[in-house]
Amino acid sequence: MDDKLVEEMLRDHSRNPRHYGELNSPDVEAEVTNPQCVGPTHPDGDRVSLQVTLSDDGNTVKNVRFTGDGCTLSQAGASLLSEQMVGTAVSEILGWDNEYIEACVGMELIPSRLQCAELLISAFRQAVENQQ
Repeated sequence: MDDKLVEEMLRDHSRNPRHYGELNSPDVEAEVTNPQCVGPTHPDGDRVSLQVTLSDDGNTVKNVRFTGDGCTLSQAGASLLSEQMVGTAVSEILGWDNEYIEACVGMELIPSRLQCAELLISAFRQAVENQQ
C-alpha cells in the first residue's frame, strides 16, 4: 500500500475510531498500557480498554468496543483490529501474530511501534485469560 494512503488510513482511524465506546454488559474486558510511548497528548503512554461480548457458545466475538488514548498508531491499530474481530473466532484472534497486525496497519513495524499497534490484541489476550 502506498505510504500516503497508509498515513491517511491511520490518521482517519485514529481521529474517527471504529467500535469506540463501551458495552453495557461485556463478557470479557481488560485494560492495557504501553508506558514507553509517551507524547504531548499522552504523557503517561498509550492506553486501551477493551470490552467484548461473545456468542452464546463463547467461541466467537459478537461485539467489541474500546476506549483509550495514545499515539496515532495505538488508537488506529485498535480501531483497525476491532473491525477484524467482529464475527471472528476467539481462537483465531488469539493466534494473530506480528505479520497479521502489520498487514492490518499496512506497514512493517519496528518492535517499539509494534507494541503500540498490538495493544488491542494484548488486551484481548488478557481478557480471555482472566475469564478462564
